[in-house]
Amino acid sequence: MEVKQQALAETSSPMEKMNCGNQEKKKRLTSDQLDSLENSFQKEIKLDPDRKMKLSKELGLQPRQIAVWFQNRRARWKNKQLEHLYDSLKQEFDVISKEKQKLEEEVMKLKTMLREQASRTQQVSTGYTEISGEETVESTSEALRCSKRGTLHHQQQQNNIGEGNCSFTLEDYNTVPVLPYWPGVPYYHP
Repeated sequence: MEVKQQALAETSSPMEKMNCGNQEKKKRLTSDQLDSLENSFQKEIKLDPDRKMKLSKELGLQPRQIAVWFQNRRARWKNKQLEHLYDSLKQEFDVISKEKQKLEEEVMKLKTMLREQASRTQQVSTGYTEISGEETVESTSEALRCSKRGTLHHQQQQNNIGEGNCSFTLEDYNTVPVLPYWPGVPYYHP
């Protein structure tokens, strides 16, 4: 057992030494270094090799550390951009959803009004179907009578219109009286 524990202790010691070495290399950036890196990032998001070497010399940091900082900063920047985009899209979606709901409600109201109007129109038209049929026959026969006389009257009217005079005769209109419609009672024309 003791041999195994010693072997484990020996294996873990070089690992610990390695971890300690990495911690020594990774220094915390000072606020001046962070400000300088941030200003450089604001000017240009991408880091070219010349700029990386220049920043490394100015700030006293390793070029790899600067490259990693830029990479992490770009990732944070991209996440912020996505958050802003998501927020604006969510607001637009909410506005459009509310408008859609209002329009759907308006469509429902209009459909209801249309159904009510159609039922009223149907009730009115079913009550007068017999009369409208009779009137159609009378009006067409009267129109035929008038059209025969109309050519003579039309010529006279054109002459009078030019002079500003117009005359109408009672013969131009239907002289047959229309009897009132009584449901249930047959309609006879004398």
